[in-house]
Amino acid sequence: MRLLMILVWFALHRRTPPDGPGKPPDGNGDGDGKPSQQHGPINAGENVSNAQDAIGTARDRGKPAEIPGTTSESRPGGGQQPSDPTEPPPGVTFDDPRRPNLGSDGKYYIRDGVDHDVPIDDPTDLSRTITDIDRPEGGVLWEEKSAVNATDIDKWVNKQVIKKTEAYIDARQHIAGRENAPVGIDFTTPNPDPAFKAAVEKAIADLRVKYPDVTILVKWAE
Repeated sequence: MRLLMILVWFALHRRTPPDGPGKPPDGNGDGDGKPSQQHGPINAGENVSNAQDAIGTARDRGKPAEIPGTTSESRPGGGQQPSDPTEPPPGVTFDDPRRPNLGSDGKYYIRDGVDHDVPIDDPTDLSRTITDIDRPEGGVLWEEKSAVNATDIDKWVNKQVIKKTEAYIDARQHIAGRENAPVGIDFTTPNPDPAFKAAVEKAIADLRVKYPDVTILVKWAE
């Protein structure tokens, strides 16, 4: 009889755990009324990597915007390199067919390895021709000469070396990006007469003294 009463008591007081989202998937333990959370294996290395990625993303948001068409190498110190001063800036036009290298800004634009025998007229007085630039190369304004001797060496040197070099020096101020360019005379024929060569070298040395702020070069063919 006592056993029967115990069984009846257990039957009356037994509670069946409710099914639902609060029950653990495997049926073990009591639910807490919250949505169940399923956890996979924990990978500590993956978590660290994800955290680093998140930090990197946050830092990236504070980076300055990249300038289209440039790289960090082309922008030392974060700035953009200035454009080539020998190239015409936007808006400059070339309207004079007799002077195709003269821009509307009053500057001549000549390119290394492209432009040859370019006449330089004074932009303030186009009737005055200063000189013609034979060959711009490597940043130097070269005058080319084929002579190896002259009947009157002193007269030739005065006209073809001294006056020509001074004309190049004068013309530089009107050539964009070459206002302080070196100037030089390139003798393109080998084996000059020794007296001729000596006279040229002396004239160049005197010009360097007269124009100490100008780089004046002479080159001889071999």
